[in-house]
Amino acid sequence: MGRIEEIEQLIAGSRELDERAAAVQGERELLVGRQEIDQLADDYNRWYARAITVLPEEHHAEFKDLYEGGLVVKRIKSFLAAPGEVSVMFNPEEENALLDYWQHSYESTFHTSLMEQRRVLALARQAAEFASEEAEVLLVERIGCGLPRMIASLRERGRQRQPFMVADEYDVQDLLEAVLRDLFDDVRPEDPGPSRAGASTRLDFVLKREQIIVEVKMTRQGLGERQVADELIDDIERYRSHPDCRTLVAIVYDPERRIPNPGGLEADLRKDTSELRVRVVVSS
Repeated sequence: MGRIEEIEQLIAGSRELDERAAAVQGERELLVGRQEIDQLADDYNRWYARAITVLPEEHHAEFKDLYEGGLVVKRIKSFLAAPGEVSVMFNPEEENALLDYWQHSYESTFHTSLMEQRRVLALARQAAEFASEEAEVLLVERIGCGLPRMIASLRERGRQRQPFMVADEYDVQDLLEAVLRDLFDDVRPEDPGPSRAGASTRLDFVLKREQIIVEVKMTRQGLGERQVADELIDDIERYRSHPDCRTLVAIVYDPERRIPNPGGLEADLRKDTSELRVRVVVSS
């Protein structure tokens, strides 16, 4: 199980723990026995230990404080240790609606602290999801960068074997499809793109789970730097509204070096927005 799945299980588990803790205290009496309270404490402590092993170290201090609390601010540990302790401030002869009957009430010690622990877990999940997305995008970029080496190795076969030739864009697509299918679970070629001005475009490959679209181009006579840039600008606008696209990776195979400034093209079209991330790899 990956870190993201573990964090999601922990978040779900926190909801169940919270429901059980909410049923411990009534208005002036405990609603469960000592056995149920001890079981809740044991289950929470197992949940807490698991969360600490999953969370990055930078979250440990905050997560621990939300459990332990201190001399003034009481947290989950105090509630689990003594949920039936009456507040030292409570005076039955001079009742004050602002004072809680319980010394360690569910709302102020357990629930509030657990909600903050859930927030820490959610932040860690978001960071893990971003790191996973970045790793997947970097892998596709690396495949694009290694394209010339792959093609050269297929062309230069030993033992007098016929070479595999890459003559046009469709050959490049076939090669990339074979590599992508080996590395990703759900690769969908030729997915129809969303319409724009009455036209539609063919997406080369959709990595469904990762929400990455891989666009493949190969320069040729009449498709140099300016034409590639114009096509990609149009593609970016189309893909912006595609439901399965969070990242567009455009791999431009340029065997004859028709693009004089590949780094400039990559930088000009790179984009990081909430709608769409764009990465361009010019490979020659």
